[in-house]
Parts: sequence; C-alpha cells; structure tokens
Amino acid sequence: MWWDKPGTKKQVDETKPFPFMKIRWIGFIVTGLIFVATTVSLATQGLNLGLDFTGGVQIEATQATPFDVGRVRDEIAKGGFHESVVTTSNSGKTVIIRLPVETGADEVPAIKDKVTQILGSGVKVEVPAVVGPKVSGELFMSGVLASILAVAAIGAYVWFRFEVKFGTGAFITTFHDVYAVVGLFSITQLTFDLTIVAGVLTVAGYSINDTVVVYDRIREMLKKYKKLPISQVIDISITSTLSRTLITSLATML
Repeated sequence: MWWDKPGTKKQVDETKPFPFMKIRWIGFIVTGLIFVATTVSLATQGLNLGLDFTGGVQIEATQATPFDVGRVRDEIAKGGFHESVVTTSNSGKTVIIRLPVETGADEVPAIKDKVTQILGSGVKVEVPAVVGPKVSGELFMSGVLASILAVAAIGAYVWFRFEVKFGTGAFITTFHDVYAVVGLFSITQLTFDLTIVAGVLTVAGYSINDTVVVYDRIREMLKKYKKLPISQVIDISITSTLSRTLITSLATML
C-alpha cells in the first residue's frame, strides 16, 4: 500500500487530506439528479422570462423622499400589474417599475396615467420606455450566446494552460454550474432577465477560477508526491485549497 512505502507516510500525515475521492460517487449522484431535474424542468415549464426578454413597459418615477418599495409593489399589484418588477436607484428616491405587458404605442399614455395615479401626488413620472418583442428576442439570444461562448472560451483557456483532460473536466464542471443555476430559476420560476444572465456568467467565472487554483495545486503535488496514486494527490490538493475556496465563496455570498 502507498502508506507502507518509505518516505511517504510522514508527508501524507503532515497534510492529513480529507478523503474526497472515496466519496466522489455521492457527488456524481447529486450531479446526475441536478442535471435530470434541470432538463425536465426546462422541457416542461421553461424559464419565467422577465421584461428584458418578453417585452413590456418600463416607467421611472422620482420624488423628494425615498420610496417605500414594499408599498409600491403592493399598490402596483393591486392596480392589476401582478408580474411587475420594482427596483430603486438614486438612494431610493427613484423607483423603476417594469411592467411585462403587451401594448401598442397608443396605450402607453394610459398606462403612465394609471401608474401616476397609483403612486400618488408629488411624484414625477418619466416618459415610459417600451421594449418590443423583437428587441426582447434578440436580447434573449444574445444572453444565451454570451453564456455559451463564455463556457467554451473557459474550456479553451484551460486546454491551453493545462492538458486536454484537465480542459475537458473544467468545461464539464463549468457547464454543470451554469446549468444548475439556470435549473434553479426554472424549477422555482423566479424571474430570469439580463441581470440573471450577468449572474450566471459571474458563477462561471468564479467556478473556473477555483478550478484553475485546484488544477495548479494538483500539478504541483504531482511533482512533489510522485509515488502516490493520483486519487491521493487529488485529495491532498483539494484539502490544501479548501480554506481558500470556502473563504472566497463566503465573501462572495456576503
């Protein structure tokens, strides 16, 4: 056994790696379940596309004091716009209301008047911006294309920096992380818009960043522990980078 070989026991005892490779089948099973659940959800109910991808009306309103976003959402919903998205800017003094409604240019003034009435006096409502279905479709395809190209470029980068087998693994794992996030939005039917596309690309970036760190450590440990089996080298590499991974992920989440 590897631990009986001269000069190896002390080295491994110093690192005390967690046996990740022994429980890798759990990861394979969980990954498979996520892939199946995401595929079924996308095939049956798809994504709940937001205004950026479906078209609609965006209205900005400003007042001297910060808006109560919760009250604005409630009032907009009571006014018949149940799928609206309400956000703020300018320290809360500007509210941005996105209404995913199909409308013609002649109906926009009526929608503006209704929203003005809902918000009450003392609020300045800007001229609404209309996002047509053609523009929305182009935005959706651009978002999908950006995600695919990002994952493909990441795989090509790792292929170039490491070996083909490392690049293949990086491509598969990055695709899995992106696919899992998309699946989460499909299963929960949370609104999927351009902001979420940016979030998906951010996930891909953090995923490959961590993958490259682990790959670098594996390559380093392969030179250091030449007599150890590859599974043990992987355990040592992942364990030695685990604190960095957890700290980075925790900081990002916060």
